[in-house]
Amino acid sequence: MKNQLLVISTLSLAIPSLSMGAMVAWYPLDTDASDASGNGHDGSIVGGTVNFGQSGANGSTGSSANFPDNGHIDVPFSSALNPGSFTVTLWANAGSTGGFASPLTSRDDVTGPLTHGYILYNNNAGNWDFWTGDSDNGWDTLQGTAVSTSAWSHLAITYDAITDTKSLWIDGALSASDNVPQSGPTQYSPNGTVESENLHIGSGQDDGNNFFFDGNIDDVTIWDEALDGAAIQNIMNNSIPEPTSLGLLSLAGLALLRRQIGRAHV
Repeated sequence: MKNQLLVISTLSLAIPSLSMGAMVAWYPLDTDASDASGNGHDGSIVGGTVNFGQSGANGSTGSSANFPDNGHIDVPFSSALNPGSFTVTLWANAGSTGGFASPLTSRDDVTGPLTHGYILYNNNAGNWDFWTGDSDNGWDTLQGTAVSTSAWSHLAITYDAITDTKSLWIDGALSASDNVPQSGPTQYSPNGTVESENLHIGSGQDDGNNFFFDGNIDDVTIWDEALDGAAIQNIMNNSIPEPTSLGLLSLAGLALLRRQIGRAHV
């Protein structure tokens, strides 16, 4: 017992916390619309059908959700879901192209016009798009690569509030990125200024009643920081909601701790 305590005490000084404080929400979409992060941002199905238990993106993601009609998932508004800097990741398998089909939307387009928030689109030209509001009179758009129908694509969008840099990652590779200086009324406002609009999975518009996504969605995550390429690739490859190098060190330390405790029993 003394040996176990010594190992635990020693490792506790060297190993970072296993806290996943950077994660805001995680929707595995295996069996329901619950938030598996433990932060309580559970969703509900509205407007039609969402079929859970479908084939997932790969062997480590579990099942996925299919959106065959106007059904989508609404998550009640929370400022935590609209952090200053953010990353959103998900797997999407589009059944078709054409129109503006949104696998995920957190936006507010109010009279003025004023635009806030972010949108992922399977756009009218058949490409993946990342839109952010500019808080003035329009949307700033990043167009990515072509949508492959009936095939899984890993999508990630990031926004760094310090540098005003937004990026679109597709299958772990940077597809598009841009930067707008923080000056004047057209600076980005993609986050906390969204006012009382729900987060929508599988649809778009402020109320979620348009731009419906046709296809399957799997493993949606939201983070309160702009993750780098290595972290995004880690999420894509491992489906582990702990992407930072600090987190990976923690997991390695935990494995070492278990081995040491096992030896102490011998």
